[in-house]
Amino acid sequence: MSKVLINGFLNKKGSKFGFWHKRYVVAIGSQIIISKSQTDKPERYINMNGDVTIESQSDVSPPRFTLTPKGEKPITLATNTVEELNDWLNQMRSMTFMTSGITMDDFDVISVLGRGFYGKVMLCHKKNTNDIFAIKTVHKNRLVSAKKVHTIFTERNVLMKAQHPFIVSLKFAFQTDTKVYLGLEYAPGGELFYHLQKFGSFPIDDVRIYIAEMALALDFLHKHGVIYRDIKPENILLDAQGHVKLTDFGLAKDLTDESSTTTFCGTFEYMAPEVVARSSYGPAIDWWALGILTYELLNGHSPFQSDNRALLFMSIRTQPPKFPARTDRNTIDFISNLLNKDPELRYGMDQIRTHPFFNGMNFDDVLEKKYKPSFVPTIPNDVAALNFDSEFTCEPAQDSIATPVGQGNEFNGFSFVAPGEGQ
Repeated sequence: MSKVLINGFLNKKGSKFGFWHKRYVVAIGSQIIISKSQTDKPERYINMNGDVTIESQSDVSPPRFTLTPKGEKPITLATNTVEELNDWLNQMRSMTFMTSGITMDDFDVISVLGRGFYGKVMLCHKKNTNDIFAIKTVHKNRLVSAKKVHTIFTERNVLMKAQHPFIVSLKFAFQTDTKVYLGLEYAPGGELFYHLQKFGSFPIDDVRIYIAEMALALDFLHKHGVIYRDIKPENILLDAQGHVKLTDFGLAKDLTDESSTTTFCGTFEYMAPEVVARSSYGPAIDWWALGILTYELLNGHSPFQSDNRALLFMSIRTQPPKFPARTDRNTIDFISNLLNKDPELRYGMDQIRTHPFFNGMNFDDVLEKKYKPSFVPTIPNDVAALNFDSEFTCEPAQDSIATPVGQGNEFNGFSFVAPGEGQ
């Protein structure tokens, strides 16, 4: 029998007049069951899978969360305290998938590819299949301490529905008492940032391909209700043929049932004016960041720079980008329209697709990778991580020991295996 994760009386908001009605709610297995009392027949079942959106409001009275199963009416439930709200949220986020049965014992660690505050990315070889994966490990205690548990679930859930040629694919996810793990497609070409540092800039024909591929990836995400929010060369990988792969969805925002958000996040030099102003924003912030990326790939630096954050933000909000004298007219027009301060007037996919900057490129052919970048990363015959920073690849190739995180109920059900990956 399935284990009860959390249960108790909550207040349900009526759909007709908005009155609150007391209900007994149980989270068990992968279901939320709502009844009038502990003994009454259930009046609603909600299957907590990837098609259920969970939104919360902790700054209103009473604190509440809303569940919206795909194609169904939303249901809003209120708790007595913010602490109780967080307990429910943590359990519901953890309900979405059964355990995958995969552990790190199934892999040999070849190399460290990158590292951040919450964990690292390792190049790993699966012992029984010889498949190669990039496994992202994240410390649970650091997520809990920073109140960022939701970000790893968001990243997993976004990647699960982001099946696209220019987005890394999620193959599996699992966890231990101390860490969560995301098994990702390995892009052996390394970070675009690594190559940008090495070359200083890229030829315009290659930049056209990179930006067209990125635009298609972003358009796909936007059509699926996701804002990426963290475009920068460090988050763009290259595959073996030199095509882009967008990665690291830790800051992604699912807007399936909203049109905007207000969270202040991202990399400062890539922030759109509406983010800097802490205004409500939508997918247009990604098109702004694409403009910054285009400029940086061509010139080796971003158009808005300052060691003083206040001056940087003022420049983003008030100053037009300055272009080198050699910049051609179509490039200036393209970047300037992506960097329009007004998100309503900023270029989107329709304008991008037909702009002369792309010199007549057919975006359907871009999607099929018919345009080949002149720069193709050197890929060794073995699995040496040649295109990654030696700062990381020289680290010991091992999965480190981490501090336990108490009961760890926040992460129940995180694990997942994509169809066809098997065990």
